[in-house]
Amino acid sequence: MNFQPGEQPIKQETVPFVPVKDLQADFTDNQWYCHLARQTVYFSAYSLEDFTREHAIELARNITTLAPQLLSSYKRDEPGAPLCDKVLEEIISVEKVTDLSPYPNKWSMVGQDIFERADLPLFRIKVAALNEGKDPQGNAAMILVLSTHSLFEGDDAVKLSRSQPVTRSPVTARPSPVSRFKKLSYRMLAGVLAPIQLLAAHTLAPRVADVGFRSIVFERAKIRRVAAELEIRQQSLMFALATFALNDGGRGFSKKSISTIYADLSRNEDFQTNDDYFSFRMIDLKLKVEDDFETYAKGVEAALQVAEAGDKAATQLLLNAMFAAHRWLNERFSFLYTPQLFRFSAGYDMTLSMVPPQRMGGGMTMGLVEPVFTGTYHPGFNMCVFAPGRKFVTFNFGLRAKHLDKVDDIIRLLARFE
Repeated sequence: MNFQPGEQPIKQETVPFVPVKDLQADFTDNQWYCHLARQTVYFSAYSLEDFTREHAIELARNITTLAPQLLSSYKRDEPGAPLCDKVLEEIISVEKVTDLSPYPNKWSMVGQDIFERADLPLFRIKVAALNEGKDPQGNAAMILVLSTHSLFEGDDAVKLSRSQPVTRSPVTARPSPVSRFKKLSYRMLAGVLAPIQLLAAHTLAPRVADVGFRSIVFERAKIRRVAAELEIRQQSLMFALATFALNDGGRGFSKKSISTIYADLSRNEDFQTNDDYFSFRMIDLKLKVEDDFETYAKGVEAALQVAEAGDKAATQLLLNAMFAAHRWLNERFSFLYTPQLFRFSAGYDMTLSMVPPQRMGGGMTMGLVEPVFTGTYHPGFNMCVFAPGRKFVTFNFGLRAKHLDKVDDIIRLLARFE
């Protein structure tokens, strides 16, 4: 099994790394928030071949070669030198199992160890390998790559799955057309809202984090067929399935409307609306509750069209200003920035995101097959990341405990269209 990225050889010499004292100093405001919230992202897939500890170490080397930003917490004595084997052993875990079906749901995506071990890189690799042979689908193992969101995003996972390097640069060289006055108005608004958010979080946010994880798989052809039958886009159908089922007739979120925010990864715009690091931008999306799913799904399609025709930069500009305001406040009143702050959902019922299609190829993902599971964890939000591939699409949830049982309703809901 060869996990080398393309034709480039991997250096095998080992050089120790020295932790950088203040990783956050070079972070953008958005990165700073993701890091302080301890938000993670993950990629998981099946392997047709046995996946040993040696394979996991080789995978880790290739990841750091293609995505060197994951080593931002280290100061290298020699530019371009790889991590030493001792460090790689610390970030890898391999377990032998008798059944792969509980995975990836059995793994926790919280990743507290990533943030608590300052002497290690900010990602982890986990492997569940069958004791003997393969399962009925021909799989011998399953892998999970878990990283801090502050250094990695969904679009990066797509590039790595294709064994492509992950470059960190603005989406385009052209500046945002937003006027200085408009940016100033957002900063002023954030200056008012940030203290209010702090007060609300310490008053209303849950005292204990109870987010759990669940992923489900559907055939891509079925999603395509049902979307065509309803005369809506596949994205609209997936958004509708997840939110309709979890709302549970108004018992989950609301009887009137569902407040969501979704990540837009479109590269069609000619300007940057997030910061200099991340390519996505968040857009508000209000969904009117309906008793009938077909009516609701068409309403989701209409709501997306309205959002896409409107000011797609507004939500992200406000968020950027809020992150900057919180960073300023944290430098002066750090005692207010407890874990409870990040368990506050700010009025949003769900966060939705659809990553670009997964097309695994190249040396690094050789032997890995669909379905691919890509998701994210935030302690304060119900989240769903949709990961389409050639044959399958996965719905990857991070949800408060009370919503987890409703995920199976999505399967039953889609089964109505047999």
